[in-house]
Amino acid sequence: MIKKITCFIFVLFSLQSFCQNLQKILVKAYTSQDSSDYYFKKAKKAIVSVADEGEFYFCKSARQADFGSADSAIYYANIAIPKLKEGKSHNSLLTVYNNLGHIYNGKGQYDKAINYRIEALKIAESQKKTNYIGHLYTYISYDYHDFENYEKGIFYGKKALQTFTNDKASKGTDYHSALNAIAINYDDWNKPELALYYHKLNFKYVKGKDTLILDNTYNNIGNTLLKQKKFAEAKKWIVRSKKIIDYKVKMKMQTVADYEYATYYTNLATIASELNEFEDADKYFDLAFKYSKKCNVAEKLRDYYFQKAKYNKKRNNLSETIKEQENYIKLRDSIYNVERDEALAKMEVKYQTEKKQKQLLIAKNQILEKEEENEKKTYWLIFASFLILSSVIIGYLFFRQQKLKNKQQEHEFELKNAIAAIETQNKLQEQRLTISRDLHDNIGAQLTFIISSVENLKFGFPNIDDKISNHLSKISNFTKDTIVELRDTIWAMNSHDINIVDLRSRLLNFIEKAQISSLQTNFKFTIDDSLSQMKISSLQGINIYRVIQEAVNNAIKHANAQNIEISAKEINNALVFDIFDDGVGFKFDDIVQGNGLHNMKKRIEEIGGQFQLNSTEKGTHITITI
Repeated sequence: MIKKITCFIFVLFSLQSFCQNLQKILVKAYTSQDSSDYYFKKAKKAIVSVADEGEFYFCKSARQADFGSADSAIYYANIAIPKLKEGKSHNSLLTVYNNLGHIYNGKGQYDKAINYRIEALKIAESQKKTNYIGHLYTYISYDYHDFENYEKGIFYGKKALQTFTNDKASKGTDYHSALNAIAINYDDWNKPELALYYHKLNFKYVKGKDTLILDNTYNNIGNTLLKQKKFAEAKKWIVRSKKIIDYKVKMKMQTVADYEYATYYTNLATIASELNEFEDADKYFDLAFKYSKKCNVAEKLRDYYFQKAKYNKKRNNLSETIKEQENYIKLRDSIYNVERDEALAKMEVKYQTEKKQKQLLIAKNQILEKEEENEKKTYWLIFASFLILSSVIIGYLFFRQQKLKNKQQEHEFELKNAIAAIETQNKLQEQRLTISRDLHDNIGAQLTFIISSVENLKFGFPNIDDKISNHLSKISNFTKDTIVELRDTIWAMNSHDINIVDLRSRLLNFIEKAQISSLQTNFKFTIDDSLSQMKISSLQGINIYRVIQEAVNNAIKHANAQNIEISAKEINNALVFDIFDDGVGFKFDDIVQGNGLHNMKKRIEEIGGQFQLNSTEKGTHITITI
């Protein structure tokens, strides 16, 4: 979660010409632990103008936002706003609006939060503060995420990323904020692959000491893996994130971490609950509730009540389940309603309309300026003869400047290409998902209809000829096999890469079916434990699966094998599969082209592997090396 903008940011960004003495006193008032009230009283006596008064109440609001009461922060902000407007203190006014956005986000009033962000955005755009514009887009992305409008959240997150990309002064921390906003929206929109993709892009932009800011990235990766039920892997990422925050708090790099601890303990409690580690779950839920109440952020309390209700239901604690569900529903209903959603839509339309009107006005002024410039050109021609020497000097300087500019443009071009590649990859992934969904919903449904129709035909005509009945059974069985093949293809299409454990699960399902069809054959299937975390591409996975499938079918149908053994292991950084059978074997000269061996070899060579086959009267041995 992006933290509140403190009074320090006011000191860094404010360029207003108010009393230097007052500025120093206000900094002390904000930073002092025990003497804050004393310095604020002293600052009040140093006020000499409306602008000074606006800065005074702005600083009091920021102090209350970070170390006091949110309601008090709102109270002082409302006093500061008209005074800052009157004093034309644009930078401080921008920061006040953004602070109010943070406060209302914490209260769960996301419509108000976004409204204040947009007010801040108008000022940032008028002052051409590119970096601040990027961060405001990021904050709006977070607000829409918490409001569960993930499509809007991704839209503003990508606007932030584009803004930082176009700004040569952007740092890794800027990219991190935008990437994190995009990723968590994809995560809660149930698009984990895209979420992980954008989370892991952080490792490209954030280097060195700046990696300490990645605590939320580690946690969010863990949160995505948790939703995928990869609990052990998720826990490693979350624990790593917590250690970073523990270190930052210990080293006083961060004074308040209640929000982060509420997140960690809720996630750890959920993992413990899923793994039936109830003692740990109880401990983590108690800590999650403690820190959720301390940070007083609606989003954290909502997550806690939701997970605690699921946990109590699992433990058959009916009364506690009902209690937590009521807490969750009550909190959620206070945040999300149709009126707020409509108000947000109207507010954004108003903002976009005002922005377009300003752009039209700017364009009109540019045309007038250009006309004036054309008139002046006539006068400049008179002095052209006196500027030849100057032009030569200026041309040389311009040439040097252009060389530097070209280098900068090359850098910008590389960044834009990287962003374009990311977008292309995202579109390809979405197309793959769409195709696999269509295969499952359309072709899968049609094949199922064929099976049902064949079975109904057999049932409706009990005295049907045996040959016709057998033929119908073959059609039904063939269609069922086709559905299995279709599901295997969809499985491969839905993933960038495939875990060896997933491949093992698919092979076991196939072997189980093969065992049913050939009761006299014994199967043995082993995979080394060292391969449990290995991943291969989806193309490699499906080709290996098809080749093993073909090899087993050949051993059963043609070799009359009594024993078939399949093993997988890692040898010299290579993945090796061995398929043994004790069938009758064959001679290579007698191989018929239609037996599929040529296709098996071709499949493995297509994925950069090696295919070896040895056959004797005592059996056949196939080795696949990737």
